[in-house]
Amino acid sequence: MIITRAWLNEWIDIKKISSEDICSTLNAIGLEVDSINRIRVPKNIVVARVLTCKKHPDADKLNICQVDLGSETKQIVCGAKNVREGLHVVVSKVGAILPNGMEIKEAKLRGEESSGMICSSEELGLPKMGDGIMELDDSIGELILGKEFSEYELVNDDVIEIELTANRGDCLSVHGVARDLSVPYDLDIKHFSSEDDDNQLGIGRVLNVSANEKVNASLLYRVYEKEEIKSSFLIDLRLAIADNYKPTQLERVVEYATYTTGVLLRTYNHACFTNQNDKATVKIKKHTNGLDAVYNKNNQITSYVGISQNEEAKASNIDQKVILEANYTHPEIISVSSANKKLESDRHLYRSSRGSEPDLDFGMDYLIELLKKYSKIMLYAGSQQVIQDVDDVRIPIDLEQLRDIIGEEIPKNKIIQILKRLGFEVVFKSEQSVMNVKVPQHRHDILNIQDVCEEIVRIVGIDNITSKPLVFAEKEKMNDSYQSFQKRKMYRHRAVSIGFFETLHFVFDSRERMENYGLKTIYKKREITNPITNELNTLRSSLIPNLLESVNRNVKFGRKSIKLFEVGTVFDKSRNENTNIAFIFSGETEAQKVSNHGKPAIIDFFKFAEKISNIIGSFELESSTCRDSLSSPYEYARVIQKGNDIGYISRVHLNVERELDIARTYICELDMNALSYERKEAKKYSSFPESVRDLSLMVPKEMQFSQIKNFLNSIAPVELTKLYPIDIYEDESFEDKISLTIKFHFQSEEKTFEDEDVSKMVDSMLNSLKEKYGITVR
Repeated sequence: MIITRAWLNEWIDIKKISSEDICSTLNAIGLEVDSINRIRVPKNIVVARVLTCKKHPDADKLNICQVDLGSETKQIVCGAKNVREGLHVVVSKVGAILPNGMEIKEAKLRGEESSGMICSSEELGLPKMGDGIMELDDSIGELILGKEFSEYELVNDDVIEIELTANRGDCLSVHGVARDLSVPYDLDIKHFSSEDDDNQLGIGRVLNVSANEKVNASLLYRVYEKEEIKSSFLIDLRLAIADNYKPTQLERVVEYATYTTGVLLRTYNHACFTNQNDKATVKIKKHTNGLDAVYNKNNQITSYVGISQNEEAKASNIDQKVILEANYTHPEIISVSSANKKLESDRHLYRSSRGSEPDLDFGMDYLIELLKKYSKIMLYAGSQQVIQDVDDVRIPIDLEQLRDIIGEEIPKNKIIQILKRLGFEVVFKSEQSVMNVKVPQHRHDILNIQDVCEEIVRIVGIDNITSKPLVFAEKEKMNDSYQSFQKRKMYRHRAVSIGFFETLHFVFDSRERMENYGLKTIYKKREITNPITNELNTLRSSLIPNLLESVNRNVKFGRKSIKLFEVGTVFDKSRNENTNIAFIFSGETEAQKVSNHGKPAIIDFFKFAEKISNIIGSFELESSTCRDSLSSPYEYARVIQKGNDIGYISRVHLNVERELDIARTYICELDMNALSYERKEAKKYSSFPESVRDLSLMVPKEMQFSQIKNFLNSIAPVELTKLYPIDIYEDESFEDKISLTIKFHFQSEEKTFEDEDVSKMVDSMLNSLKEKYGITVR
């Protein structure tokens, strides 16, 4: 949101407040200032008037102008298309230095003398305002020929850009920011009023508005006939600064009114809703897609309220009769209704989905005053409107509870002052410690006492709240159930943090399916007597079957990367309960994107094991034989953590993948009770660097790495901190052996190892390996 100091000053008196103080205050009340830019026009650049303008005899695109600079008249050659006699312009006199460093000098263009330059906005360091030179008017003050352009306060302005959170749609306007800024400075918002002229024809002669009862939007309509539509230099400049400059003058006036007030405003060609000279009929109905729509005379949609408008329905500068519309829809309705509709939208959707200004009369009156001020129009009296009754949000607030939340008692008068300046209505009940707060309609994000508390704190200033120690008034009441809950919570949060989605299934399963997968089932004499369905006729002994069903459903919905987990109860043959945690990963490891050329890798065993390690911590894998038909016999291992067997990790059997029509899938099921949940213990670490060695060893094919690791750990010096395999290589020339590459980490607490120190330790371990198993270096 871009505002300027002078623009704000039209609504609150900040003349005596520095721009730095304003920025600091905006930051303090939660409107974060992203940048501040000062517009300063150089000296020797003055207001002037074009007396005469004629074509250059030797250049079709140049004009020779006689320009009145107040104290003198100068001849200036100008190539702008919009230069003309009688135009007030800005002239850089000879000797002026422009912001780009160019110095203006006497010149001769195609044989004609030129003393100065008629400037465009960009040449003065201002944002672009259309093509050609700037056309001045008295919107910036009285135009005095020869007066320094830099002396006009409305031009030499400070531009402030604010970063707004999505819930602060009430500050997506200059008036909204001024309303928030008025609170910490205790300033009154300047009143704006508008009155219709007497003896106007009634709007009922030219417009009729109808709406069905299903419409959620509020709309207000006015009509005018035009003689001339004009914007102003100040409007054009401010819109350019805010990066909202529009191509036509009517669009600029409407955009300026919207940007200033926050009310969503549109214009329609009157002829779009009627035959010539007949009364226009505007129909507002609920479309089948759930959006409120405005229909024309042919029952065709001209706009979706708060979302988009058809180009052919928009009014232009040449339209004789124009319909003006102000609209408001609750942002929650807009967000829900427009989601996944794939509709083309315009600038209105950004505002309406965050919360536009609901005071339609305010926005419409402001727009009409702008049109009256700069244009020549005949306005029809009255308005046509569709207004929805909105239930007021009222929040009862106990001042003692408010004090407890804030942590400090704020004086009651201060609270009332803050809330009223923010637009809230405050009424005290019979008990003086309880007040009833009515939330203004423009603050749709205020729903409870905590939200009201936040409004008070951000105005008072969090730094002004006295810090107090946290006091525990209750004795510690930790028990096994609480510890178990915290443990499950910790592992669930870890799983979610690396991309897994939590699922929840019944503790019941199909006995037939479990037997088909070779899973354990409870004894028949302990079976469920009255199952809820024939398919859920037993208690589950594993979480995996249900997770596989969930993967299958996700595949049918077009998902290509599926990561799920569940924490739940399983049962043994005697119906004894245990809590397990299970994970499943199917398909692609990541989404399609540029970095993977739209072809992400498929999950594999080690990638899956790495993700499990990120959740439960480091563990070891031991090869084993699976005893069910659910897991692949070729990619199956037991998970060992701190010497305990806590579960298994494997690929789903190929037959099961084909049966369920799913991609390559990996599963892991662990005993939740066996997972560690301990206090972290701080340990001293060495300040000396590690030394690393990679050794490729010739190892018998049948030998397990765990055997080598256990032997090395038993004979290794204390300086060996860790070792792990990083590569396996096979070749026919190796016969009955393979090349196993192991990475060794050495670190001392007393010194930095030299190469010869590491070599001695490595040679000692290699000699031991050779003596014990005949293992040599490749």
